[in-house]
Amino acid sequence: MRIYTESELRELYQKSPFTFFELPPGSRLTPAAAQFLSERKIAVRTSSSDQQVYRLLATGKKLDQKPEHLTHLGGTTLVPKNHPRIRFRGKLDSVEALLIEVILTAEEEGYPGLSRDLTLVLEYARQMMRAEVKEEPLSPVVFQGWSHQEIRDRSHHPQRYYGISFFEPKPEHGKMMAKLNVLRTQVRELEVIAQDAFCRSPAQVEREDLLLAVNRMSSLIHVLMLQLAAGCYVSGSGSQG
Repeated sequence: MRIYTESELRELYQKSPFTFFELPPGSRLTPAAAQFLSERKIAVRTSSSDQQVYRLLATGKKLDQKPEHLTHLGGTTLVPKNHPRIRFRGKLDSVEALLIEVILTAEEEGYPGLSRDLTLVLEYARQMMRAEVKEEPLSPVVFQGWSHQEIRDRSHHPQRYYGISFFEPKPEHGKMMAKLNVLRTQVRELEVIAQDAFCRSPAQVEREDLLLAVNRMSSLIHVLMLQLAAGCYVSGSGSQG
């Protein structure tokens, strides 16, 4: 089966903008690709034998066209744009955008090691997005060779690892720390949204891998703040934590 991705369609569109897309028989669009076309009001044409049929998740109702108030959850399955999983994707997208901004700030402020560490976090955030959209399992985060448990321990026991008994960001800690703190708060909000999306009740938990990943991302941002406060990031070098 031929699968068209968003990046593929975006490249085609940049080379030569089009008002409709001919979807060959037996092929399909990824959710991101379908959203790309929908946002630009680009019609999808198929042969009569391969006409696209959408399905509304809540009721199972079949639709010939996608209404503007609905979006793609996966394949041809549609949900309202405020669906918990769509809200999770939107917040994760915002966190990715903020990570890019904080990475640039680290470079401007002279912390190349911090920039590299944040880039690892950004790469993992993108892995999270792919795993959620494609409904694939997510591998544990790979960071400095630390396990998920060590990331948690470093965040919860800063005295043991960094000689810091308590840390609260203040204006005098500077712009870089302030940016990291904003990032930390946004990841904490992502944790709450992830709970809404994947934890219907204490007995009904979906995507434990994503819930754990978001939790460890939150811990990891806190660890980066501790390492910055402890002087583990030096201009021209990497992390020493």
